[in-house]
Amino acid sequence: MSGASLERLPLSPDETTQPDEIRRFFGLLIGVFLALGVVDLIAAIVVASPRWFAAGLLTWALAAWFAVSPHRAIRHSNAEPVIIGAATVFIAVIVASGILLPFLSLVLAMAVLVPVSVALPYLGVRALRRLLILSWAGAVATVATGYLPGDIDAGHAVLEAFRVFGVAVLVGLVFFLLYQSSVRLSASSREFRQLLSLSSELAETTEPGVLGELVARHLAEAVGFEDCVIYAFAPETDRLVPFGSHPSQRALEAEAEPLAERPMLGRVIYDRERVAIDRADARADPTERARLQALGRDLMLLLPLFARSEPVGVAELTTSGHRPIDDRRLALARTLAFEAAMAIENGRLYQQLRHRALHDPLTGLANRSLFFDRAEQALARLDRSERALLVVAFIDLDDFKGVNDTLGHARGDHLLQLVGERLRAVVRPADTVARFGGDEFALLMEELESDDDALAAAERVVRSLERPFDLAGGSVKISGSVGISVRSAAGVDVAELVGQADAAMYEAKRSGRGRAVLFDTDGPEEFVGRSGV
Repeated sequence: MSGASLERLPLSPDETTQPDEIRRFFGLLIGVFLALGVVDLIAAIVVASPRWFAAGLLTWALAAWFAVSPHRAIRHSNAEPVIIGAATVFIAVIVASGILLPFLSLVLAMAVLVPVSVALPYLGVRALRRLLILSWAGAVATVATGYLPGDIDAGHAVLEAFRVFGVAVLVGLVFFLLYQSSVRLSASSREFRQLLSLSSELAETTEPGVLGELVARHLAEAVGFEDCVIYAFAPETDRLVPFGSHPSQRALEAEAEPLAERPMLGRVIYDRERVAIDRADARADPTERARLQALGRDLMLLLPLFARSEPVGVAELTTSGHRPIDDRRLALARTLAFEAAMAIENGRLYQQLRHRALHDPLTGLANRSLFFDRAEQALARLDRSERALLVVAFIDLDDFKGVNDTLGHARGDHLLQLVGERLRAVVRPADTVARFGGDEFALLMEELESDDDALAAAERVVRSLERPFDLAGGSVKISGSVGISVRSAAGVDVAELVGQADAAMYEAKRSGRGRAVLFDTDGPEEFVGRSGV
């Protein structure tokens, strides 16, 4: 079941199924009209009435019109004008039938309920209002025909039998159409609740992983499949990365894959197609059939996820058994996929904006805001540790202005990036490296055991900066002055801790630069220095 390219927003389930539903309704009416035409012609022979014969031909003409004109219009128009046009023709035929058969006027007047029953789920308020006025006028006109003279000279019992037959057929038809409309409205209501539920849950989080799991669950429920894995597409690497799944353990079983290893997913992404793979179909893609075999599933449905005309990923749904996928469920899944793709893309944008708000754009290191936030959390954790120390190191490059003046700002920026990389290399993964601005950097280190450990970490920073930097083929040597402040108990302010490290850094510069100095907690003006050379 390979779908056509999606050139606009995904169709809603109602939009997708409207033409088929209307064709089925018209097909039902055609069958009823043909049957009534036969009854009319038989009655015309029995009672020898030319009017009844004319009514039978008129009913057959209406059936022929429904078989041709509305079906042609459905392909080129939306449901509203088609239904209004068909209702107008239908009511006109009812009024004409009343003129031909005045004694059936009350029965025929009830027939105006038929177009109202068909149209109810498809029309807007204004169109429905026009149809109701038209139907009311048609019913009044049909009842009025009952006062016209007729030419049927038949017994009272025969006439009453035809009236009962007409009432039975029309009431049954109206009730059936109302039931069909009720089923459709109930389905629309369920789909609306599902869309609302997805939107509500997506609005509560911006975490990509949570978004992926929500999307996978709703897609699996919409299509009635057992499993769903959402793959995020990285165009810069042409790889598919598991983004979320239902059940959640499926994401743990899936792995990041190059798109080249699953060419069918490339077709889904680049051609914007939906594709169904049946494991029993020998013509299906062998890679995906093998995947179904490994998963113990029989059917796979692949849906593209697009946002702002850009590929976001692929939804892979799998299930056991060879169940049919009706168009309405598929349309709902496609609508959910579109909404989900927008939410995932918005979540990505939020994460990017959040990253930019908390990280230095030049080096990618934490900025001052993120550093202070993490330092406050670290101070709060000190109460739960008896021996661990919290260390803040403040780093300032020596004579960085000279590099900018002689080599230019572009190379100066590159130098700052290289400094950031070296600082990350000399600390532990759990430590925080930040750039405060200019040539000022800071380190946040937790769970050190002594002042000596703090000085040793600072000396590693000093030594790493002493190695020459390669800037566009030229070698540049700089040094850095490091100030350290240490706390072993909570209750101090982060700004005070950073200020002490800053004061120790200036002491390092006064002491000769290219060294580390520890701020002495016994007094704000006392320092213990140790050269990093």
